Amino acid sequence: MLDIKALKANLERLIMEADNVVIVPHSGIDFDAIGSAIGLSLISKKFKKPYCILVNDQMYKIDHGVQLIIDEIKNDITIINREKYLQIKTQNDLFILTDVNKSNLISISDMLEGANTLVIDHHDEDKSTIKTEEKYIDTMASSASEIITKLLCAFIIKPSSDISNYLLAGIYLDTNKLTKNASAETMKVISKLMAFGANMNKVTDLFAEDFISDRRVQDLVSKAKITTFSIAIVGADKDMEYTKEELAKVTDYLLKYKVDAAFAVGNIGDVIISVSARSKEKIHVGKIMENLSGGGNQYSAATKIKGSSIDEIVERLKKIIETTCYIE
Repeated sequence: MLDIKALKANLERLIMEADNVVIVPHSGIDFDAIGSAIGLSLISKKFKKPYCILVNDQMYKIDHGVQLIIDEIKNDITIINREKYLQIKTQNDLFILTDVNKSNLISISDMLEGANTLVIDHHDEDKSTIKTEEKYIDTMASSASEIITKLLCAFIIKPSSDISNYLLAGIYLDTNKLTKNASAETMKVISKLMAFGANMNKVTDLFAEDFISDRRVQDLVSKAKITTFSIAIVGADKDMEYTKEELAKVTDYLLKYKVDAAFAVGNIGDVIISVSARSKEKIHVGKIMENLSGGGNQYSAATKIKGSSIDEIVERLKKIIETTCYIE
């Protein structure tokens, strides 16, 4: 379990020594990434330190619920893209990476060499994990939002009811609506957020499906095939383009059935194929994704691949599962 006291002390020191605090969630931003990033912005505000949340995703690719959050906070919390950040960048900025520890999953990996960098995450490390001495990774936590909520409590910062909802949405996403990887500690954190004013009805509203997107997700679900070890694999049509979030929803949905894990493979644009992976517990999908140059943890993982077709990646995935399936 993460030493929150040690993280609190180091975070305070690093913030006070920096000119600006740059909070960096992963590309393909989701509820956990945005929720934890907003929570970290409250800590920067506490120390009256200039800060920004760096989101470089194209707007049309951002999940509808996440975009609602960004629209709600944009007048109170500074969110900028890479181009605008380059205009204010200094040599003494502090980069705080949240819900991510891999260099290939952020838009500013080229800026991190020699920079002050702090990583706060819950995903397993691998060869692409960012090299920094300030690294706080708790793979037992359900989400980055769970970690950041504990950190806010340690700093005696009470988030507003809206921000409590955003943090709860992050936990809700990464536990597949509290059906997996939700420990007693997770429930304690949820209780704290409810005490701060979080409302589960408002959180579930953020997850309300866009009709057209939901039809696309359901169409992919219908294409699933069950393979070795009760694993569902979906390969999208090569002429269709999806968002990472839609592929993740496919795998989450497939876990409703009697399968141990699910994988969705689809085109996300720019000649990039994305693979989303989810597991109930038995299969370690993070280790499987490492074989495709991706990563994650036991319950949730992903990768992005260039230069291969969907069919080729599906076959590679099947071979990995059949020969080296990681059963916990």
